Amino acid sequence: MDAGVLIYCFDTEQTKYSRLAKRSIDLIKKNLKLPVTVVTDADTRKDLNFVDVNYKIVNKNTNNFRYYRGKNIPWYNMERANAFDYSPYEKTILLDCDYMCFTDNLLELLNTDYDFLLHNKVNDITGLDRIQGKLESILPIVWATVVIFEKSENAKLIFDMIKHVQQNYSHFRNLYRIKFKNYRNDYAFAIALHQLNGHLPSVQYIPTPMNMLPHEFDVLDVTDDSVIYQYNKKINIISNTDVHVMDKEFVNVG
Repeated sequence: MDAGVLIYCFDTEQTKYSRLAKRSIDLIKKNLKLPVTVVTDADTRKDLNFVDVNYKIVNKNTNNFRYYRGKNIPWYNMERANAFDYSPYEKTILLDCDYMCFTDNLLELLNTDYDFLLHNKVNDITGLDRIQGKLESILPIVWATVVIFEKSENAKLIFDMIKHVQQNYSHFRNLYRIKFKNYRNDYAFAIALHQLNGHLPSVQYIPTPMNMLPHEFDVLDVTDDSVIYQYNKKINIISNTDVHVMDKEFVNVG
């Protein structure tokens, strides 16, 4: 099976995403045992030194931002629409570099009859339900953190539509009454699927919710099998479970 993992990684002045990518890639190689291609810029490439990892070098340009603990900081998330073009694999697992694969569960998603899959539900692993998605849009959100796709005509149509949505995002944001002004891939993917399905719900969803650790929780460390985090002066741990770590700034320490 010609399969691999595609990761996006762009360092900013606030966050060393390359450090996150290093941890994520180590886990991918350990648990998924798949080749990896990293989409990055020339400056970030200098901090990424891996054997048997492919690189796609692009320009790092953005006018976008994300809100993090009271501040708006640069967000280089505009390249994901090109994932179909950038991936050298027939079957691709597209991942955020802050998604930690502590299991081999994602391999099962490569063996379905679907040529495009992503999450439409999430699970706050802390049990506090901090991840809100209600009243943000008239369209239910999907999550572009983990996307499984094949080099099929259908998947190409989806990514072409994502590009169209991105290029006309202000129109689609008003059409779907999206609360946030900044561009989000989660909504661009949701809009593309909604448009292509004739405004009907999609069935191209990963059946299990995506585990997420909200950004309010301070990550203390990521080991070979666990994430150690702190909240309200209490320390906890999640082990042997794939998880999207939203507190990215922990990698700036040390």
